[in-house]
Amino acid sequence: MGFVKDNYVTSGASGNVGNQWSFRQRAGKTVLAKQRGASSKPPSPGMLAVQDRFKTAFAYARVAMKDPATKAAYAAAAPRGVSAFNFALGDAAQSPVVNKIDSTNYHGAVGDKLVIDATDNFKVTGVVITIDSAAGVLIETGNAVLDDNKNWIYTVTVANAAIVGSKITAVASDLPLNTGTLSVIL
Repeated sequence: MGFVKDNYVTSGASGNVGNQWSFRQRAGKTVLAKQRGASSKPPSPGMLAVQDRFKTAFAYARVAMKDPATKAAYAAAAPRGVSAFNFALGDAAQSPVVNKIDSTNYHGAVGDKLVIDATDNFKVTGVVITIDSAAGVLIETGNAVLDDNKNWIYTVTVANAAIVGSKITAVASDLPLNTGTLSVIL
């Protein structure tokens, strides 16, 4: 493996030259190395899972680019130098994250508010809240609403007399229908 220095022709190059040499970028340097061949080992179950996830994300990005509104939304949100397709691919490969469920204003009364902080690399399209009793019995479930501060607010609709041990679960979803979950026990 050799490093390319002060060569304006090959500096920043990447790819194969014939069937022998390969240019790569490593830590900001151009590297010239022998071309890699296919692996002789069969893929592990983890590798196969990653390949399946990539295939699903790629299929989503292809479908998303066929819808002009979705393509325009991804193009507008994509950073400079990133295509709408690649941004959609990244969105499909990454699930949303529920960072926090703020239950300080939840006292088991109708009208109490739960505040959910959920993020995604593109956008969170919805958050579903489920409240279970300490015994695991479903008390209520419903959709949270996005407020002006980019928080999701859920207004409680069913009274819960025994909130100690109750479990609140928030499930956030994004445009490719990936989900992220967080639960808190009171």
